[in-house]
Amino acid sequence: MNIEKQDDGKVIFNIVRNRMFSALNSFYIWKKINQSINVNEESGPKLAQENVDQIINKYPNFFQQVLISSYKTFVADLAIFFDSEKHEDSLSIGKLFELLQEKNVDLLVLKEEIGIIKKPHGRIISLIMELRNQDVAHQAMDPQQHVLNYQEVENLFKAVQEVLNKITRYYDDSITVWDHIEESVNGDVQWIYGNLKRGEKVRLDEIRVKWSRNE
Repeated sequence: MNIEKQDDGKVIFNIVRNRMFSALNSFYIWKKINQSINVNEESGPKLAQENVDQIINKYPNFFQQVLISSYKTFVADLAIFFDSEKHEDSLSIGKLFELLQEKNVDLLVLKEEIGIIKKPHGRIISLIMELRNQDVAHQAMDPQQHVLNYQEVENLFKAVQEVLNKITRYYDDSITVWDHIEESVNGDVQWIYGNLKRGEKVRLDEIRVKWSRNE
């Protein structure tokens, strides 16, 4: 019986880690692309305009869908960590406590500790849940416009990671490191941008050569 619970726990924690990886990857894709076309970001107006002209406007359907999909994915994946426990078959932080019942853990103390971690992020948690409910899981007929602050979202991610690692330490003395994801995603986006720009240059050079031969 205990072995079955242990195996179930490993499956559940794998799901949790996968959803966190998905949320972080999607968030950083969304953030990086938005930053790349924002004239107020560190790259400056010249590079931002170049990215718009040579990449976003050249492949508008693809990049607009990437932005929409990455936004919806990170909101949905992040929101599950704040879902209530009223749905028996749905994942939530509360459900993870059940896996610790045979681990000699003081769950009241643990819940208090997690409450302290979550408390500074109450506003952004509420906003993420609202966005999930009106933009992602459902579609409001008259959705309100909201602006997400990158740093607030990143701070919330760190808080969730701290909570998850606190729980897994009690469960099987393990932790997960997510610090590398932003750098990896940024590298991927830069690689894609660089290759698209080089490809466009080659395409234009080939056109010039073709027309020069026909003159």
